Amino acid sequence: MRFLPTLSFLVAMPALAGNPWNIDLPESRLAFEATQQGGQFEGEFEQFSADMQFSAEQLGDSHFNVRIDVTSIQTGSSQRDRELPKQDWFAMDEFTEARFETTEIREATDNVNYAYAAEGTLTIKGHSEPVVLPFDWQISDSGQARMQGELVIDRTTFGIGEGDWEDPSAVGHDVRVLVDVQLNPAD
Repeated sequence: MRFLPTLSFLVAMPALAGNPWNIDLPESRLAFEATQQGGQFEGEFEQFSADMQFSAEQLGDSHFNVRIDVTSIQTGSSQRDRELPKQDWFAMDEFTEARFETTEIREATDNVNYAYAAEGTLTIKGHSEPVVLPFDWQISDSGQARMQGELVIDRTTFGIGEGDWEDPSAVGHDVRVLVDVQLNPAD
């Protein structure tokens, strides 16, 4: 009988971890905004997946591990989309996936626009850099969650747009990444 309290504690332990979530891809968007010759354009990655554990009450147990299929990039320009797979840009023959893996999820006390901040490592084209993704997380009455956030990265830090394309007057260095993800509780 004295083992029952220990057993009940072990059974309850998974409840302490961040809640697992599945992305509803058709209802989600991973987009970006950039400039080319002074004009702004938008693009998006149509295929991405993630292992997401999140609970506002258990931020220390929450984490994201996001995988982005860079070959699914669309910018609305066939000319631009033909260039992006090449070595100077995403080198898709060698690097088909980008990743974002968190090291910490915390309250965003330094950002008044978002409630949380996901600190982690972003890897694109073999280049890994620390980044912070500020985001909001809202749970609907139906139990679904919506994550919205954004960050700005310097594309040249990741080797995106090398050679003649490094000139910021041709293509701006700053890229604004926009995350708008619908999630369902994992079973």
